[in-house]
Amino acid sequence: MSKMNFNDYGRCMAKYNSWQNGVLFELCDQIGDAERRRDLGMFFGSIHNTLNHIIYLDQRILDFLETGEVGAFNATTIVADDFSTLTSMRRDVDAKISEFVDKSDHSWQDETIEMQGLDRVKRKLPRQLFLIQMFNHQTHHRSQITAELHKMGIDYGNTDLPFTPDLPL
Repeated sequence: MSKMNFNDYGRCMAKYNSWQNGVLFELCDQIGDAERRRDLGMFFGSIHNTLNHIIYLDQRILDFLETGEVGAFNATTIVADDFSTLTSMRRDVDAKISEFVDKSDHSWQDETIEMQGLDRVKRKLPRQLFLIQMFNHQTHHRSQITAELHKMGIDYGNTDLPFTPDLPL
């Protein structure tokens, strides 16, 4: 294996992400709608709301990476109320992430933006940091869901990056 660069990182994480989201949605389908919507005391209440939050943020960050524009933000936005639509959206967003990291023009990576975060602190940040944030954010919230699945007696399986099927290295 050769040394990885940032573009390799993006492709690797997009593949991993798609794999993990596939496993997660398959297991969430098995528990049924009532269980997905039950308030489990998670940060966003339910598994359903957490899945919505992940997709919403993925769309927002991907939009920012593609355009450089930061828009309004509402962390509790529900992008899809039914699980079938949510599942379809997850696949579409994962495909868009893969398309984005596979593009040949990565000049956006060198851009620095100034923005104010939720903490009201202004920062100058490299735009590529937000690609890393998108993957980190997904992992963070997927782990909340997998913890709840574990409590239900559901074995989530392997989440280790090196075991991603067909890892593009």
